[in-house]
Amino acid sequence: MFAGRGPSTAQRLRSKLLRQPSEWDTWYAGLEGERRVGRELERLSSFGWRVLHSVEKINGGDIDHLLIGPGGVFTINTKTHRDASVWVGDTMAKVNGGEPRPYSAASNAEASYVRGVLGRYCDFAVPVEPALVFVGVAS
Repeated sequence: MFAGRGPSTAQRLRSKLLRQPSEWDTWYAGLEGERRVGRELERLSSFGWRVLHSVEKINGGDIDHLLIGPGGVFTINTKTHRDASVWVGDTMAKVNGGEPRPYSAASNAEASYVRGVLGRYCDFAVPVEPALVFVGVAS
């Protein structure tokens, strides 16, 4: 599925021996976080909710999860940061007090994108709310 993408076996082995995280480790941790959130969201189906996973955008990238149901429409952006301390503001987030990351702005952009798509196919404006879900954080 990801042949030709990610580090080679030798690069992964080198990273393991030097105890350095590789891009592959980061990607895989993110995927596991998305799967975990997806399983939790699927539990809402018995309450009238519909969940779509990894919704591709025509302008590139994807939306981790799209949740549609009695409470409205939500885009879910999943971030995995094991044992980290996370602070979230209106447009940025900080992980372990580090540099600001545009997680909130990206989530707002995803909601805006879905709002635009739904607006083209519905006869009314559909409110779409962004949600950030952090997996594995300590605080």
